[in-house]
Amino acid sequence: MGLLSNYSPTFKEEKAISFLSKFVKDKLNFDQVVIDEVGNLIASYGRGRRSIALIGHIDTVQGYIPVKIDNDFIWGRGAVDAKGPLASAFIGASNARDYVEDVLKVFAIALVGEEGPSHGAWNLVKKGVRFDHVVICEPSAGTGVVVEYRGSLLVKVECSSKPGHTATRGLTSACNKLINYLMYVSSNTDINEYIPTVVKLMCGEAFNVIPKSGYAYISLRLPLGTKPDEVIKIMELNLPNNCKLDVKSYVEPVRVPLNSPIVRSVIRSLIKLGLKPRLVRKLGTSDMNIVYSRVSNDVVAYGPGDSKLSHTDEERIGIEDLVLGARVYESIIKEIVKLT
Repeated sequence: MGLLSNYSPTFKEEKAISFLSKFVKDKLNFDQVVIDEVGNLIASYGRGRRSIALIGHIDTVQGYIPVKIDNDFIWGRGAVDAKGPLASAFIGASNARDYVEDVLKVFAIALVGEEGPSHGAWNLVKKGVRFDHVVICEPSAGTGVVVEYRGSLLVKVECSSKPGHTATRGLTSACNKLINYLMYVSSNTDINEYIPTVVKLMCGEAFNVIPKSGYAYISLRLPLGTKPDEVIKIMELNLPNNCKLDVKSYVEPVRVPLNSPIVRSVIRSLIKLGLKPRLVRKLGTSDMNIVYSRVSNDVVAYGPGDSKLSHTDEERIGIEDLVLGARVYESIIKEIVKLT
């Protein structure tokens, strides 16, 4: 509840990180708790030669939701994405300590910025941090073993036109150009494969002037094997005159081997707890896209919570799901110890 009450949209995570740091130091069984230069919280214990890290993110999208408990569900921004899985991971990691002994070094990490530029994950990369095994703590309904995420491509379409009086005939405004182009995008079957979503649209200067400029940001999701240049070519085919398209950001898609040690450890943990594992391929992205191969070559994503509630005003997670998630994370660590 306290973690959710500390509202933490991207770039405003300090209070939530401070709360979590105090909780971990006071209540959980870790040897070290540090906050790095960008605000990530990193807790650890163990002296083994091999390492495992449970990595979640503490930032949320914008839009505060009043925190409450209703019918055994906890409501609040971040309950599902991803403070719920994050809390379960810290508790599960702490509970596994007696079993780990000197065999493994265990990390639980709360990253900042995942809903933005992922500067928390990129800071791990920049510092050369490496782990043998990583679980990305994202909602997968408690039984999903996420082995694939699509990549993301964010483009900006900017249009211009001659200004004029609104009573003037024959002038095509920047707004009309943008609207016509966005209608083309929404109706093009090749582009729709990439789930184009207009995330920001701005146009016009005054109510009595034909708009001379406008822009739109479009988010696209790229499956494995798709090159961003291929998508840009399609996007540029019907671009109106005096309009340009710029790539603002790109994150490559990721797929991990199904027979990797961490994937097998998650599957075995779920089976031992009486659950039926499901291999999941997600259309979105996560810090797994960044962490895989750069921070670890053995990565998977797993967590409690219904991802369909992520970023909605109905965001909530079951208390039983949180408890079960902690047990699964604990079991994953134990399975890695057996492999070690």
